[in-house]
Amino acid sequence: MKRIGLIVLLGLIGLMGNVQAQFGDYGVKVGLGWSSLEDDLATDSPVLSASIGGYINYTFAESESVLAEIFYLQSGLNIVRKGSNFAEHRENGNNIMARTGYYHPWYAQIPILACVHFELPIRQEGHSVNAFLGPAISIGLFGGYGDRKITPGVPSPSANYDVNFNGSAADRAVFNHIKRIDVSAIAGLSYEYGDFTVSLYVDRGFIPTSSGDDILRIIETQQGGGSTASDVNVKIPNGYNMSYMLSVSYRLGKIVNNK
Repeated sequence: MKRIGLIVLLGLIGLMGNVQAQFGDYGVKVGLGWSSLEDDLATDSPVLSASIGGYINYTFAESESVLAEIFYLQSGLNIVRKGSNFAEHRENGNNIMARTGYYHPWYAQIPILACVHFELPIRQEGHSVNAFLGPAISIGLFGGYGDRKITPGVPSPSANYDVNFNGSAADRAVFNHIKRIDVSAIAGLSYEYGDFTVSLYVDRGFIPTSSGDDILRIIETQQGGGSTASDVNVKIPNGYNMSYMLSVSYRLGKIVNNK
């Protein structure tokens, strides 16, 4: 999917002919949705996802291509909450182990979206539909990562996943496998009227949130001092950030290009 997005983006730019990107309009954007970890067996339920930030559009008004009137690029900076909730139940002989946890990171995200703009053929002007697709890079800022064994008599550790986490070196090492960088693909549709735009989109990550294993199983193995038989014999899928978002943006103004 990320290759398809890149090909589409480069293809549309190539069709613009003599490309001369110009600053267009800019505004603010807020969104809500839900997020989970795709392909992670311990994922139990999604979490509330949120986004707040700003955007800026780049137009191609000086291009001679017929696509110049409908094609534009959008970028910006958003603070995005993702993550998931976990639950795991296993039997080992007569022993039953239950485990719960959560992963609630906040990212700084920069998208680069190729967008097409279509005016709706209705009597009242100003109504349009937009489609967009492109990559985004996200850097983990802070968040919470909890892990708790419900089995009686077992400690219930919980720690904060934060660049300023000030626990002991051993405590911090338990969470070092969490990756702070993510590269994702964003695709969606939006409805625009006047200065307001309502968008519905999918944001799918392509870098696993942890290195090589299920996000809960790694922490369990490390705290237990090694691998169990089930850890060795069972391959647990990596978890990838997956979010579905509904956002509302408001145009604050336009950038005038002085020549």
